[in-house]
Amino acid sequence: MSENKKAMELKRQLEEILPRKLDKVFKDYGLDLDELLVPLKWKPLVLFIGNYSSGKSTFINEFLGKEIQRTGQAPTDDSFTIITAPEGDEPEGDLTGSTVVNDERFPFESLRGFGQKLLSHLSLKRVKSPVLEHIAIIDTPGMLDSVTEKDRGYDYLGVVGELAKLSDLIVLMFDPHKAGTIKETYKVLRVTLPGAAGEDRVRFVLNRIDECESLEDLLRAYGTLCWNLSQMTGRKDIPRIYLTFAKIEGKTVPQEFLIWSKERDELKKSLLDAPRMRLYHMLQEVDNVVRELALQIEAMENFRKRFRSKFWNFTKTLSLSGLVAFLFGDLAMHLVSGYPETPFVVDLVSRTVTADSFIWPLIWLLVVVAAGALVFQKVTFPLFVKRYASDPDSLVKLKSPFKDA
Repeated sequence: MSENKKAMELKRQLEEILPRKLDKVFKDYGLDLDELLVPLKWKPLVLFIGNYSSGKSTFINEFLGKEIQRTGQAPTDDSFTIITAPEGDEPEGDLTGSTVVNDERFPFESLRGFGQKLLSHLSLKRVKSPVLEHIAIIDTPGMLDSVTEKDRGYDYLGVVGELAKLSDLIVLMFDPHKAGTIKETYKVLRVTLPGAAGEDRVRFVLNRIDECESLEDLLRAYGTLCWNLSQMTGRKDIPRIYLTFAKIEGKTVPQEFLIWSKERDELKKSLLDAPRMRLYHMLQEVDNVVRELALQIEAMENFRKRFRSKFWNFTKTLSLSGLVAFLFGDLAMHLVSGYPETPFVVDLVSRTVTADSFIWPLIWLLVVVAAGALVFQKVTFPLFVKRYASDPDSLVKLKSPFKDA
């Protein structure tokens, strides 16, 4: 059995085990297990992102051995294209964005929320290819400078984030002429990807290196990219960057750049490893969700304990205040107004207590208890909730890097 088949078999087992083990816990805490299982619905996904001239479509065509995507130096495609093999007796051809997001076989329902403008720039291509039997590829519009949601008509970075959550491998491509200087690239690296995918799923690629005039020119481009990555990611240790170029018929690659042919082959091999990465992806997601749930439970338990302590201390204070009001409330009235004629304490000391002696003490006790209950409901409890709502980390003991994050 091949590695891909083993991975797919383990994926099938996960689909059976996760609902059985986690469904009750998720229901108890109002969580949706289906959100966790969405990536298991379909094939492992490889997401290609990069600026408009980084060579994404050219690499995809070479990887699949077919001219599927349009290519060119200028922006040639403004759509998100999902490329997969037909299943069963399905014919080759395209599906529209509306069909894709409404088909329960696919895990792209979340894209529906980005509006009709996105759906008109989303499609699925069915292409016969041995590679696509085990994975699906997503090609994306090239990232640009000085572009906004208004310019595109939809939230591009939001869409990339949703697709990154679903993807098992993410190929981020750069070219030597704009090595990490595109504005949207900065936002993707700084904000979008950290919140959507683990670093182990991202492959950094400096493509089209054969267009450098010399090795010195390549070194300058590589150094520039390393510097930009360190600024965008905030990391001083630079991840591996694959150096690649496309094999195009009739195009001669300078001899000194051929030494990086192995890099391109390694990158292709890592893409074929997507089914195995799907397992890591799912186990990582399950681990994250369970850990987050554990943190929530811990926070809820600590909140309950602290509330009980707060309530108990308040109750003791209120009880003491009620006792004082019961014993001396009518005495204070007597000293101020002369009424009642005989305070409860006086009757108690003189042992002349009657039923009438308890009227004002009980009234004062009820007034204090009612006032205390009102203060707790309107002031103490809201302030207590507000305090921990503004600082929920204080409810959890941060003992590990996971909790610190």
